[in-house]
Amino acid sequence: MNEPTITGSTKQSVHPTRFGFLLLPNYTMISLASAVEPLRMANQLSGRILYSWFWITEDGEAVAASDGIRVLPDGSMDAALPLDVLIVVGRIDVDQSYSRRQIEWLRFVDQRGVQLGGICTGALVLAHAQLLDGRECSVHWESMVLLQESHPKVQCNSRLFTVQGNRITCTGGTAPLDMMLNIIGKAHGKALAHSISEMFILDRIRDQTDNQRIQPRYSLSVAPPKLVEATTLMEAN
Repeated sequence: MNEPTITGSTKQSVHPTRFGFLLLPNYTMISLASAVEPLRMANQLSGRILYSWFWITEDGEAVAASDGIRVLPDGSMDAALPLDVLIVVGRIDVDQSYSRRQIEWLRFVDQRGVQLGGICTGALVLAHAQLLDGRECSVHWESMVLLQESHPKVQCNSRLFTVQGNRITCTGGTAPLDMMLNIIGKAHGKALAHSISEMFILDRIRDQTDNQRIQPRYSLSVAPPKLVEATTLMEAN
């Protein structure tokens, strides 16, 4: 399994690792916050500017998240912001939320050598741009069947997140928090990653071997043991 790495993110970096977040209309705010807050805390606890980030929308205008919160973007896709990593922030019905222009821009960004990623359902957009062909990826469990059926060249898995080469894909909810902590730990040391997890009151940092679905013994904690056993067997097959 590939170790989590980020292009340009080493202890000897001469500039902060610059993340761009492409916000699709009705994107999931919890996924965006879970991805950004570890970067902010890494800067705070290290006393250095290790990371910077930009909000990007197609036309530079604010878009609302699924909870109605509107974020003022730093620029449009034409702003030529300096990026090391670009992450697509998806939404539930992501197949209805992206444009042909965004697809073409993602391909252009890829040609410039920027590392690409997707959180929540952002991997579906990358797959549609044929930027995940022949690669593994993680996507929110509600969209796994859709991605696999519509893009058979993509190897969809059920893990929390996947880092493979210059692609980083992640499920939704709080999973981006674990992905970023793994990335920060690889780039700047596990001690910093664990310090961030303590600040966020996390009991442990999950890695990309963790499954995104809650195990039946937790979700069915009050169910009869035989039902838990049968459910576990069905999910495994």
